[in-house]
Amino acid sequence: MLRRLTLLAALCALLASAATAQAASIWTPVSSGTSSTITSVVYQSPTRFWYATSSGTIAFWNGSSFTAGTGILPGENFTDLAFQPGGSIGYGVTSNGHIWRSTNAGVSWTQLASPTTRGDCTSATTGAETELNAVLWANSTTVYLLGNTSTILRSTNADAVGAPTFTEINKLATGTCAVQNEPFTENFSDATFLPANPANAFFVAQDFGRLYQSSNALSGSVSGAKTNSDTVNNFNGNPRVAQDANSPNRLWVVDHSSGGGGCGTLCLQVSTDGGNTASAATFPNDSSPIGGLYDVSSQGGVEVTAGSGGEIFTSVDGTNFYNQPADGALATENWRAEGAFDAAHAAVGGENGALAVTAAANTIPDIIAPTGTISGATTATSGRATTYTAVLADNAGGTGINPGSITWTAPGFAAQHGPTATYTFPRDIGEVTLTLTFADNAGNQGTATLSVTVKNAPPPGPPTGSSPTTTTTGGATIKIFKIVTVTGRNARFIPVIVSATKPRKFTAQILPAKGKNKKALATGRLTLKHKHGGHGTIRVKLSAKVKPGTYVIVVRETTLKGKKVGKPIKVKFTLR
Repeated sequence: MLRRLTLLAALCALLASAATAQAASIWTPVSSGTSSTITSVVYQSPTRFWYATSSGTIAFWNGSSFTAGTGILPGENFTDLAFQPGGSIGYGVTSNGHIWRSTNAGVSWTQLASPTTRGDCTSATTGAETELNAVLWANSTTVYLLGNTSTILRSTNADAVGAPTFTEINKLATGTCAVQNEPFTENFSDATFLPANPANAFFVAQDFGRLYQSSNALSGSVSGAKTNSDTVNNFNGNPRVAQDANSPNRLWVVDHSSGGGGCGTLCLQVSTDGGNTASAATFPNDSSPIGGLYDVSSQGGVEVTAGSGGEIFTSVDGTNFYNQPADGALATENWRAEGAFDAAHAAVGGENGALAVTAAANTIPDIIAPTGTISGATTATSGRATTYTAVLADNAGGTGINPGSITWTAPGFAAQHGPTATYTFPRDIGEVTLTLTFADNAGNQGTATLSVTVKNAPPPGPPTGSSPTTTTTGGATIKIFKIVTVTGRNARFIPVIVSATKPRKFTAQILPAKGKNKKALATGRLTLKHKHGGHGTIRVKLSAKVKPGTYVIVVRETTLKGKKVGKPIKVKFTLR
């Protein structure tokens, strides 16, 4: 089960880690206290935080958790929520045209009478508004309500102690929609008002994200016109718009298809000339964005947008949008709302009450893979251990190399892990390619290879002996070495040099130097058949079980018919 933090704990954790490179997600889950879909988020500061849901809840942050406001009828499907900047008055609007108002920062709510509007820009007949898509504060006293069929309602006394008054400003029964300067209707879904001059407004419509600009949105008679360009390539979603307060010609429009699907890069459009032209954003770390986006904000030069399939995009330049999803189960969350109060702090809400916050919206994720090479000999000798070293580096400002990711592979060898790897190559292998894989703490993976030519080592020589002891007995001379060094599989034997003046048989056995078990570990034999004897070497072949150590060798002599001659020779020796 996904662990969720309280907002206070989440913010403390965020503040403690904000200065570090982002290795994991920048988002921290927060317990919302609801399992309904969060459709709107208002995030004005760590202590001014609200959300609305599709099932009739508007909740406020009480300092330690979210509490549902009272007075709202069950079943209301809230489509948007807005609170007076720095004030206590809030408005929530629903898909059936209801308006809810709070004057105590969301603790309690009262339903307002539905305002009246016309069915189009020609008709003189008015009726109650039946669908609202957005609510926005233009300044501390003025609120706009946006809906289908070109509805743009405005209240200039939205902060009144009593009930505010909403008036239709677009459909005036003149045959031409005032804000649009067009005769046909549009479904309006969002707007943006320049904080330094709220009369400067942009309204966005459902039909391909058309933008309408007004420079006198606060006047008694409002006028406007469509900008030269459509934006998103969609006509049945619910587009949202954001504006850069410090560079007003910069605008962003996002959208999604009906049901939450997307239109890829065409669902996030950027305009740098006040909507006259628009083009798709770029996505440096997401080659196939879903683009089912539901909300967007621009604060302090940083843009944040979120939508279906876990997509949360952030941008510090307004053009390059980096996908920075949440972790765990929230990695694929269908986000349905977003809000921010400065360049670093943002919040997202979605289905099943999912809610997350960040204090690092203004960070760029590490998307550059680390680089590396393999240091070591390109020519090796079979049978000899050769060590190789990983020489790795991450990009400046990156998250650093993940030590646990370093893996070495080579055909026919078990994988090795760590900064070094040692290989003992067999004979006749020829050329071997070593492959080194590694990653940084953001998961970006790098690879390095090295081709190694393996030359066969010369065949091992015969055993060498030192510290010989020579004994004469029974007409034979026997030389035994007290130190014997063997090399290679084909030269594992103990040499015993013998000579005799008559025909003789010799038997040499290797016995343990310690313990009661004196069972022979190896036996070697030699027969000298010439009538004058001769000389030769007994080769006592050693099995792989006979390891370096101290042993006893016993040599016995007999005639060709098996009669014992002389005395047994017993010598302790060291095998190396």
